[in-house]
Amino acid sequence: MSLQDSLRTLPPSQKLEIVTQLWDDLAKSARLTLPEDELAEMNRRREEMLANPSIAIDADELWRRVDGD
Repeated sequence: MSLQDSLRTLPPSQKLEIVTQLWDDLAKSARLTLPEDELAEMNRRREEMLANPSIAIDADELWRRVDGD
Protein backbone atom coordinates (compact mmCIF):
# COMPACT_ATOMS: atom_id res chain seq x y z
CA MET A 1 0.00 0.00 0.00
CA SER A 2 1.37 3.41 -0.97
CA LEU A 3 1.69 6.31 1.44
CA GLN A 4 -1.18 8.06 -0.34
CA ASP A 5 -3.42 5.03 0.06
CA SER A 6 -2.50 4.78 3.73
CA LEU A 7 -3.32 8.45 4.29
CA ARG A 8 -6.69 8.08 2.57
CA THR A 9 -7.72 5.47 5.12
CA LEU A 10 -7.15 7.77 8.09
CA PRO A 11 -10.06 9.52 9.79
CA PRO A 12 -10.39 13.25 9.10
CA SER A 13 -9.05 14.24 12.53
CA GLN A 14 -5.78 12.39 11.92
CA LYS A 15 -5.48 13.79 8.41
CA LEU A 16 -5.92 17.29 9.78
CA GLU A 17 -3.26 16.69 12.42
CA ILE A 18 -0.80 15.50 9.77
CA VAL A 19 -1.53 18.47 7.52
CA THR A 20 -1.11 20.86 10.44
CA GLN A 21 2.22 19.33 11.41
CA LEU A 22 3.47 19.44 7.81
CA TRP A 23 2.36 23.06 7.40
CA ASP A 24 4.06 24.07 10.64
CA ASP A 25 7.23 22.27 9.56
CA LEU A 26 7.21 24.05 6.20
CA ALA A 27 6.74 27.40 7.90
CA LYS A 28 9.78 26.78 10.09
CA SER A 29 12.10 25.26 7.51
CA ALA A 30 11.70 27.16 4.28
CA ARG A 31 10.65 30.55 3.12
CA LEU A 32 8.14 30.03 0.37
CA THR A 33 8.12 32.65 -2.34
CA LEU A 34 5.69 33.42 -5.12
CA PRO A 35 6.79 33.78 -8.71
CA GLU A 36 7.31 37.44 -9.61
CA ASP A 37 4.21 37.64 -11.82
CA GLU A 38 1.96 36.24 -9.08
CA LEU A 39 3.46 38.57 -6.49
CA ALA A 40 2.93 41.53 -8.82
CA GLU A 41 -0.72 40.55 -9.37
CA MET A 42 -1.29 40.13 -5.64
CA ASN A 43 0.16 43.58 -4.98
CA ARG A 44 -1.90 45.11 -7.81
CA ARG A 45 -5.11 43.67 -6.36
CA ARG A 46 -4.19 44.83 -2.87
CA GLU A 47 -3.53 48.36 -4.06
CA GLU A 48 -6.79 48.35 -6.03
CA MET A 49 -8.75 47.25 -2.96
CA LEU A 50 -7.04 49.81 -0.72
CA ALA A 51 -7.80 52.57 -3.22
CA ASN A 52 -11.46 51.52 -3.48
CA PRO A 53 -12.55 49.46 -0.42
CA SER A 54 -16.13 49.26 -1.73
CA ILE A 55 -15.02 46.59 -4.22
CA ALA A 56 -14.23 44.17 -1.37
CA ILE A 57 -16.60 41.24 -0.85
CA ASP A 58 -17.35 39.27 2.30
CA ALA A 59 -16.76 35.54 2.76
CA ASP A 60 -20.39 34.65 2.02
CA GLU A 61 -20.24 36.40 -1.35
CA LEU A 62 -16.91 34.77 -2.11
CA TRP A 63 -18.36 31.30 -1.57
CA ARG A 64 -21.48 32.14 -3.59
CA ARG A 65 -19.19 33.01 -6.50
CA VAL A 66 -17.00 29.96 -6.03
CA ASP A 67 -20.02 27.68 -5.86
CA GLY A 68 -21.58 29.37 -8.89
CA ASP A 69 -24.77 30.45 -7.12
